[in-house]
Amino acid sequence: MKYNARIVICRVKRSRSLIFIISVFLFSLQSCKNDVGEKQIRSLDSLSGALNQKLTELKQADTIVLSKAITKYNNYRHFIQQNLTDTVSKQEADQLQQFYNSGKILVSFSDNRKAILARGNLVNSQLSKLITDARSKVTDEGTLMKYFAQEKTNAEDVIRMSHDQQKFFVESLQEFKLSLSGIEALIKSRNNGQMPTIIKDSIPL
Repeated sequence: MKYNARIVICRVKRSRSLIFIISVFLFSLQSCKNDVGEKQIRSLDSLSGALNQKLTELKQADTIVLSKAITKYNNYRHFIQQNLTDTVSKQEADQLQQFYNSGKILVSFSDNRKAILARGNLVNSQLSKLITDARSKVTDEGTLMKYFAQEKTNAEDVIRMSHDQQKFFVESLQEFKLSLSGIEALIKSRNNGQMPTIIKDSIPL
């Protein structure tokens, strides 16, 4: 009887040990899942912050100067197209190319800026929803990882486009300003040494 009692006690101890090991394993597994979830949330928060910063920088681009530059570009371009019919020198041709190239980029920036801001706002709302889902654990880990990778790519694309557009804006605006003196001299040479009224009365950059 004593021997049988020892066997029962030993089996009970082993069962308790096994339950303890399983409990520790399950707790560790749950902790790992929680760590993964928290890591994803931190990554999403960081990504959302970087995206918002770029969108703010893009919004703060000097739209007043941009509007003036585009107005001047359109006025000068129309006059040149209507009045420049003879051959120009190489220097004038280079100035015209600089003027046209930089002006076109400024016009494109104005359009692209609106599209990027709209796209950025959409991605930002999707990131916010994903963060909420991750915190409330309403989405399983596999689905969460899939959406995380997708929105990470979308956010990085918007950040890259915002950076590129800001760079193009600054560089093109500088090129545009540098071209104006030569373009204005060219216009005057085709208009009796005077700037046309519509151009002369426009607000300077």
